[in-house]
Amino acid sequence: MKIVRENAKTEYGRQYGFESIHNLDDFRRYVPLTTYNDYLSYIDRIAKGEKNILTIYPIEHFSSLSGYKKQPQTRWGVQASYDYGFCAGFFVAGHHDFLTDGMTLNLVDNSVERLPSEMTVGNLFGRLLTKRGFDYNQVYVIPIEVANAPNRTDILYLQALFALRQPDISLAICDRYEYLIELLRYIEKHWPRLANDIEYGNPYIMPDAKRANDIRGIMENHHIGTELVPMLWSGLHCIMVYDVDRLSASFELLRTYCGSNVHFIFTGISTTEGTFSTALHLDDPQTVLIPDSVFYEFKPAKEENDHELLTLDQLELGKSYELIVTTLSGLYRYRTQINLLVVGHYHDTPTVIVNHLKNRFRERKSS
Repeated sequence: MKIVRENAKTEYGRQYGFESIHNLDDFRRYVPLTTYNDYLSYIDRIAKGEKNILTIYPIEHFSSLSGYKKQPQTRWGVQASYDYGFCAGFFVAGHHDFLTDGMTLNLVDNSVERLPSEMTVGNLFGRLLTKRGFDYNQVYVIPIEVANAPNRTDILYLQALFALRQPDISLAICDRYEYLIELLRYIEKHWPRLANDIEYGNPYIMPDAKRANDIRGIMENHHIGTELVPMLWSGLHCIMVYDVDRLSASFELLRTYCGSNVHFIFTGISTTEGTFSTALHLDDPQTVLIPDSVFYEFKPAKEENDHELLTLDQLELGKSYELIVTTLSGLYRYRTQINLLVVGHYHDTPTVIVNHLKNRFRERKSS
């Protein structure tokens, strides 16, 4: 009701009668379920600097991943992602002492474009990383001017070069775990060139003959697709993944590359629409829904009727639901197309996994 009340005089609020909404039944009667296409014309106008279109809250960023689904983010939406996605993941890593003994390998897309309206466009987590530019080069392996360069055709080479040049890496972070697999496969294929560039140096790095010879010794005895991460970076004990909703069978290949002593932090359900859950434990795709930054509705997976939606307090253990959100960034009753399985509770709040992970989760719990 706070979101509805404060946005009643926006264009969207006037169009859908927000001033006449006094309870949840009114909200569902006046405001339709929406998809991304319903917002395209609004998003274009907001990007040009128009205000009070979808929300009264200030828009400061357009979140997108690989140029897909440009979604407006208000200051409050950005703050929620910062608190529950960015900071919470690093808190878990720090709690297990994964931040103190080495550098961080950053494979998050940091390219950010600034519009004439002064709003930025790009990966939200990349924007959060680059805003902390004052300590970037002391923390991250890949320099900010390299990681943030737009439209680089050699970015995979540069990522591999800087990653191999630094033996003291304790943490890796990536948008999608496939990016780390891609990097490791690139190293397997191109390690002779990379080792030579490290030995003799180039415009990007200083020469290091010892590190180059160490890499040659490792790679000459390595079999493609087998354990590699601990061989190249003995101190890398943790990988933070921002795409818990995209895990698939190929994730087992990354586990093989990493061996048994590398842990994973699945930071939660984070999409261009917002951050909806946050990490609890190491090596656990189960995350807890965030109750104070989004209004949730849930459509039971086997229910054909869109009118029989549930709220956060009505979810049942062991059942699956489609996630529908009303956010602090101007999305109303938005169908995320994410299907969740409720697997437990953290205090009174449901914990969930994305539905296609349920069999793997149950296997892990039983073992």
